[in-house]
Amino acid sequence: MRHVRTLAAFLLMLCLSLPVSSAFSDFLFSDDRFRNDLSTKNLDSIIEAYELYDGWYWTTQADVSQDFHGHPDSPGWTTSAVAAGRKSYLKGWYGCRWPIDHVRRYAPGAGGYAECFGFANFIGYLLSGEINPQHNWKFYYSVKASGPLQVGDIVRVEYRKNRRSIYHSAVVYAVNGDELLFLQVSGGNYNRISVGQGFTDGVVVDARSIEEISAIPGLKISRFILPE
Repeated sequence: MRHVRTLAAFLLMLCLSLPVSSAFSDFLFSDDRFRNDLSTKNLDSIIEAYELYDGWYWTTQADVSQDFHGHPDSPGWTTSAVAAGRKSYLKGWYGCRWPIDHVRRYAPGAGGYAECFGFANFIGYLLSGEINPQHNWKFYYSVKASGPLQVGDIVRVEYRKNRRSIYHSAVVYAVNGDELLFLQVSGGNYNRISVGQGFTDGVVVDARSIEEISAIPGLKISRFILPE
């Protein structure tokens, strides 16, 4: 038994001495101005601070200064091809992709997909300080389980339709009675930012009601629980 305890202590010390995972060790960006405020007003402050205006682009051209809208320490700049149709690509573009484990694992250095996913996680980080919010926040697989959607929730869908794989993430921007509005990026429109519109994933367009959102397959709702 003594040998078992000694081995366990050694393994614990070894784990503590190992370097931090590369997914987080090079994460140097920090901005805590917007944390713990799940309100439309706070999201508007984020939009203003980072120039995430409706109709602007989360992905910018290569001849634009690559400092993420005036913030040189912001993470995620990679060379990227932005899809222009199914088989052709616009070369020489850059995508600002949040360096979370999913994106790193699937395409660490190339590709224009996953922009809506990265955008939602970027907003989630600013709200909570969690680097990978869509993975680590509390999550639900239906609106019935989550209860009423709240400002700051990340709504994610994954499903197949007409032999196409559909993926989309969007942040709940405002709740106006029975109407839900979102802050999101459209991968099918060169990653254009949409503020205050309905959930749009390429098949579903401008869904604004609980009934419409609830009917989308493969639903996942990630929610930041405010600290007490």
